[in-house]
Amino acid sequence: MTPLFVLAALAERPNPDDGAFGRRTSAEVRSLDPDAHSHEGDGVYGRFDGDLELGLGVGPTLTFADGDAGVGARGVARWYSTVGLYALYDETLEPHRALARRAGFGVELTPLFLLRWQRALEVGPPVLDLALDSLALGFGASFATPAGHGFGSHRSLDATLGFGVPLAANAVGPWLEFRADVTFPEPARGEAGVALLLSWHFAAVTPLVRGP
Repeated sequence: MTPLFVLAALAERPNPDDGAFGRRTSAEVRSLDPDAHSHEGDGVYGRFDGDLELGLGVGPTLTFADGDAGVGARGVARWYSTVGLYALYDETLEPHRALARRAGFGVELTPLFLLRWQRALEVGPPVLDLALDSLALGFGASFATPAGHGFGSHRSLDATLGFGVPLAANAVGPWLEFRADVTFPEPARGEAGVALLLSWHFAAVTPLVRGP
């Protein structure tokens, strides 16, 4: 029986604070507040409802050169609200405008969403987060029709800058968008201008993420 008494004497008495799962081996962290970064919404605001964001908008346009007014339409398809393609069409509303109509397409980049989201910077309010993330840079080509010429007779490169404001505080739904468009190297008169668009955006799930 001697070995048993020796082992009992060497054994460490249990600590009542150890709990049912044994001794606590990690330090208690007291400096973290789980509610310190609470905010309205989830920081995504509907942008993960699908991998493809689709948008279509229409509204008035105004040229830089002479202030001629027109109406424009613009469509966009972006992957996870980050990078995608756009197409546009502008039509004159004035009979003597130097430029009758214009069509174009290109690539558009809205890089701030994923950069801010993965750094937990989407802290609200939703309208502010979505407006900041909507900052868009585009580059493409356009085909303009000067008055008295055939359709698309003037070709140029396009650079666009834009942003938007969600009217329903969600990525899916109505937006008010602003776009500025410049052309080079030899822009036609009235080709560059600005547009104010009322658009509707929605999310679609493509086969890339839907699976078999």
